Amino acid sequence: MFSPVHVPVGMLLAHSLPGGPAMALAAGVASHLLLDAIPHGDAGISHWLNSAPSRKVRLRRILPMSVADQILTLCLFLMLIRSPFFRHDSLTQLLAGAAGSMLPDYVTGIRDLLPQPPAWLEKLHRLHDRCHFRGRDPFNTITGLILQMAFVLAFLLFSYRF
Repeated sequence: MFSPVHVPVGMLLAHSLPGGPAMALAAGVASHLLLDAIPHGDAGISHWLNSAPSRKVRLRRILPMSVADQILTLCLFLMLIRSPFFRHDSLTQLLAGAAGSMLPDYVTGIRDLLPQPPAWLEKLHRLHDRCHFRGRDPFNTITGLILQMAFVLAFLLFSYRF
């Protein structure tokens, strides 16, 4: 699942749960792992990335997609913190929820960048990888992206109509 789907959920948890930024960060991480267990149609993209003939080609494939994902996520975050729903929340709290919701992907990204990742980083990556949906995905890449965009748009409408 792409970051623009994870971030609103992390922010919603940060808004809803007591306990400060540490709790928001932990809830964001947990929400990422749970959302990854839902079929979401990006198995084709994962296959394309994992089928790269070399580490260099894999990184060349992943970099533009990751940059676009993070730019869209930043724009979404900035729109959400200005929404009536989140306007009165602590920026630190919302940042913690958003950061936690993206942290598992950053762990994987750092692991992918290192030629020889340390064992502890490899273990964290394997935990994250095990949380991904493993069955026959009912969505193809296009319908998965449409589903993810629809979720983000619905969340934006909710946050501004609240």
